[in-house]
Amino acid sequence: MSEYIVGLDIGSSKISAAAGKFDKLGDLQIIGVTTAKCIGVNKGIVVDIDKTSESIKGCIDQLERMIDGRIEEAYISFPGVISELVPNKGVVAVSSEDKEIKENDVKRVIRAAKIISISSEREIIDVIPNQYIVDGTANIMDPEGMSGTRLELDALLVTAQSTFASNIMKSVNKAGIKVNGIVFEPLAAASAALSKEELDMGTALIDIGAETTNISVFKDGKIVYNDHVNLGGSTITSDIAIVLKIPQSQAEQLKIKFGMKGHDENNNTVIKLKADFNNEINVDLHMVKQIIEARIEEILILLNKQIMRSGFNSAIAGMVIVGGGISQFEGIEEFGKSILLMPFRIADLGYAGASNPVYATAVGAVKNVSEQLRVKPSAQAEGKAERKGKAHKKDEDYDDYDYEEYESERESEGIMGKIKGFFSEFF
Repeated sequence: MSEYIVGLDIGSSKISAAAGKFDKLGDLQIIGVTTAKCIGVNKGIVVDIDKTSESIKGCIDQLERMIDGRIEEAYISFPGVISELVPNKGVVAVSSEDKEIKENDVKRVIRAAKIISISSEREIIDVIPNQYIVDGTANIMDPEGMSGTRLELDALLVTAQSTFASNIMKSVNKAGIKVNGIVFEPLAAASAALSKEELDMGTALIDIGAETTNISVFKDGKIVYNDHVNLGGSTITSDIAIVLKIPQSQAEQLKIKFGMKGHDENNNTVIKLKADFNNEINVDLHMVKQIIEARIEEILILLNKQIMRSGFNSAIAGMVIVGGGISQFEGIEEFGKSILLMPFRIADLGYAGASNPVYATAVGAVKNVSEQLRVKPSAQAEGKAERKGKAHKKDEDYDDYDYEEYESERESEGIMGKIKGFFSEFF
């Protein structure tokens, strides 16, 4: 078994990896994080296994050089944007004669919770326990060692289309990495980004990717809602490219240089930029800022509308943002507060050298697994994490279920009016 716990986050534009290990006091230390460009993934779905595996291998190679060690196994995060949460319940009788609930009883009730009628096109990726119930007593988080005759489990099943799950696994394995287990991406990110108080009082976690933005709502320490919109950082890049009539690569550079870092208002806001065919164009940085703000505003309003339709808007006390791109924009916290009229902050992971929110999911996967290993020391010796609704050892007997792809709505006429205004002005 490797001394390192490695978390792998496979996104549409980048792959992030984190490595951690326990110190002498038994505390988790994150000793390396890295990102690499990803080719072969579109909106969370692997569309080219060979290119994806090459991207994974490149990221792992970087991490190996950073920690000066060999990596052969990892825990991967499973994307929230291609997953669905299905509530279900399992019930079993306690098997021991003395009526003490053993580890085997917990495993049996988890298996019972997975018994559900779903189509052959889908499979169960993970089981997230909401609460255990022992002889009618609810809100039990860990029933092992308790006495009872009847054990129940209220759970959320994480489900996905079988081909999506299979292609992710194949890509990781082809890169020479053994998949030790799966962590549901929103749970991984929340583990690194949200405090216990935020998890309990009600918080929306926004994970911004290149092509999609995922939103998860946590209340009373549990995930209660998960959804996404098909807009992300690449959407902003495309807007800039179309309006200014420049290549995507130059639009991306403009977004990063001036959108993420801002510019000095006292200096000239018009710069010269080389376009195609060696032509130079004048770029108004105020215009770039307006394009960025209009699209971010649309994304935030769409996410807020989804929460309101879900009925969990009253349960949310604030929002926390993770991921790359938009989370790096100058003034994003104040801008988010002005749009959503609630506390809005960028996540700080709290690990030296790994505090950037871009690493939230990879670091969270490591943290999630480490918590399970700490609870079950014997599992660490065996190189496995016990399933308690977080880190989930890969099974061969996944169930399948029906899949329905969600297409994000774009109803905000005011925000869309701003965006359309840019295009109508220039075309």
